[in-house]
Order: sequence, then C-alpha cells, then structure tokens
Amino acid sequence: MNSSNVTRWLLASCLVIALTTIAFVAGLAAGFGLGRWTTPNEVAAPFVEAPRAAATAAPTLAAQPTTTQLPAPTPTAARAQTPQPAATVAAQDREFKLFWEAMTRLQEDFYGETPSGQALEYAAIRGVVNSLGDRFTSFMTQEEAARFNDALDGSFEGIGAQVDTTTDGRGARIVEVYPGFPADTAGVRRNDIITAVDGQDVTALSLTEIITLIRGPRGTKVTLTIRREGEDKPLEISVTRARIEIPVVESKMLPGNIGYVKLNEFSRPAPERLRTALQGLLDQNPDGLIFDLRSNPGGLLDVAVDVGSEFLAEGDILIERHKDGREQHYTVRSGGVATTIPLAVLVNEGSASASEIVAGAIQDAGRGPLVGTKTFGKGSVQLPQTLSDGSMLRVTIARWFTPKGRGIHGAGLEPDIPVSLSEADRAAGRDPQLDKAVEILRAK
Repeated sequence: MNSSNVTRWLLASCLVIALTTIAFVAGLAAGFGLGRWTTPNEVAAPFVEAPRAAATAAPTLAAQPTTTQLPAPTPTAARAQTPQPAATVAAQDREFKLFWEAMTRLQEDFYGETPSGQALEYAAIRGVVNSLGDRFTSFMTQEEAARFNDALDGSFEGIGAQVDTTTDGRGARIVEVYPGFPADTAGVRRNDIITAVDGQDVTALSLTEIITLIRGPRGTKVTLTIRREGEDKPLEISVTRARIEIPVVESKMLPGNIGYVKLNEFSRPAPERLRTALQGLLDQNPDGLIFDLRSNPGGLLDVAVDVGSEFLAEGDILIERHKDGREQHYTVRSGGVATTIPLAVLVNEGSASASEIVAGAIQDAGRGPLVGTKTFGKGSVQLPQTLSDGSMLRVTIARWFTPKGRGIHGAGLEPDIPVSLSEADRAAGRDPQLDKAVEILRAK
C-alpha cells in the first residue's frame, strides 16, 4: 500500500471511529476536540503511520500549558511502510467505502453544515485522540502549537492562571492565580470552576479546548462564567488578557540565614536561571536551602534532569518505562552547585510532572524532606510531534518512576512532613509550609 493510500485509510479509520464517539460530536460543535496539554492527557493511537515529514520536539512532562531540551531536538526518521496482506487491504477498502457512505448521508441529510477539507481531517484526528481516554495525548492546530511553544519559552498571552480538569471532568478548575496578573486583579480565585467562556458552555470540552478559548491576544477581553463554592449563582468575570511572563526563578535570603529559591516552571530558561540564583545564594553562605516547587506544573524532561542534578551528586533522577518493556535510566549530571547544603523541598497539590520527578529523586536519595501536601500525580511522558502542516500531536509514549521504582501516575508523592496551607492563611499572608521548612533547617 503506498503512502497516499495509507494516509487516506488512516483518515477514514479515524473518522469512522470519531463518528461513533461523543468526543467527535463535541469537536464538530465547538470546532475543537483536543486533549490536555500536559500533563500533564497512555498509549499512542494504534494505527499504521504515514512517514513523518517534520522533526519531533523535546519530550514534555507538563501537566498543563504554562510550561530545556539541551541538546536541541533531533529529527525522527520516517517509519518504513510494512506491506499489508491482501485481506487487510480489502478490509481497509471496505471501511473506506463505509466511511464515505456515512459521510454522504451526513452531507445530504444533516440539518446544518458538515466539515470538509482540513476541518474534516482535524475533527477526525481529535475524535480518535479523545477516544484513547488519555487526557495528556492531544492534537493542536498550527496556531495552538505556536502558543504551546511560547509557553515552553516561559511566556504566553492569556490571563495568568494555572488550570486543571475538574473532578467530574466538566469545566476547568483554577489551580493557581499568579499575583498581579489579569486573573488576579479581576477577582478570579483558586478553586473557581470555569463553566463557560464568552457565553460558550465548556463543560463538555477538554481542558486544551477550554485553554484555547481563554487565551488570546493581549488587550482583548474574555468573560469567564465561574462556579464558586459558597456562591448561590454563577459569577461573570471579565478579564483583559495580557502578555504573561511568569518569573521562572525567584530567590532571596530568609531570616535565620536560610536561602530560598522557587522554580515556577521547567521551561527552556530554567536550568541556567536556577543555577545563577543558587550560586548567588550560596555566595552568601546560608546554613540551609529551601527549594520551592509548589504549584509548578512541570515542563520538559531534559530540564527536570538538569534541575535535579543541581541538588544530587550521583544516582538516577528518574526511570522511564515504555509499554514494550524498555527501560531508560536518566542519571545525575555532574557539576551540581547545591549537592551538600542542608535542603528542604516545598510541594503541594499543584506540584506536577517534572516537579514530581525532581522531588521524588530528592526524597528517594534522602537528600532532604518534602514539606507540604500531596503532589498532583502526573507520571507520563509526552512526545510533541510537529506534523506537515504545522499542527502538533502530543503522544504519551512512556511512564516515569522515581529512582526506587515508585510510580507517581495517579498517586502523587506524599510529603515527609505534611503541612497544609489554607485560604485563610493566604488571605492573612501566612505561610506555615515555608515556616516549617525554615524550622527544620535551623534545627540542623
């Protein structure tokens, strides 16, 4: 079967499956049908692939869209086509015929517009991606892929909030509101549930679809319909979008001669900026160091290895396991600047993916205690693959485990010292988690 026929059959198979799924219907209605950025959406689509025409990007671990690959990504070789048995070809031809029969009926009888051309291809791909049941495997248009790459560079245009799926999968939950950015100044709060964007119901959409609707050019407005605990009626909050550039690293000296460094995302600039911040703190001869990974959604795999290597002198950072049983160990890279100073790591329910890799490696090595609350629990690896038209397919290719073989996916990391941080604490400017970490280090 030649490449053209394979591609045509793949599209047909995708559409046949997609037409039988709610995800496809939702995709037609909304114009989208994407899986989650990250994470954070575990197997790749079981189809014969046409040869890839574009390079693949660096593997990502992000749980969501605000989040280096050193060295640069290398092209993936095109996969050779395996000759198909005659019976298989005949079956594919029958499915192809059935597909067009169904499409003809839809085009003739459906009361409304049916997709065609690129819209038909995209709807088919999205439908199949959603049918996999993996919220981290996703498809993005060229425009959405560009926004994704912007996030990996540490900036994007939006409202300045971190979101996640809700427990019932309907809408999006605000995980974190970044101080001083549009969402914060407009009155959006942590744990708000977004149910509509600009009047469009989003409770049946995937997280990536919702994020796509929320993001947009700086200076434009977006209206969020929000369900908030304690409120009888939904709230309507208008937010003016802006260029969002979350500080990758924040650092300072705390009273008691304790150094503090916070990493907000595992984006491309992170390793260099973290090392600079750590060196600046160490030059002041602190008695201990606090590494804050709270509400860090993750990012790129190679960045996680670089970051973890700043705190560990030897051993593994993580173990990556593929569905075929292959196992890869990512070991510590020499030259870390903070491998001996007393250490405590802050984590919470927003610490995901690459954050969990680093925190898990530090915990397994006994390098320092984890302080805070249980982490998110995202332990899969996504490979972003740029397709021939500039769109992107992010495919879950493996799961990762801590150096001692602990699986994090769906479970998270339990802190060594549990400490909660309430909304009342936040409102009053208190941080009992940070206070506990300082107390631990000062006692050493």
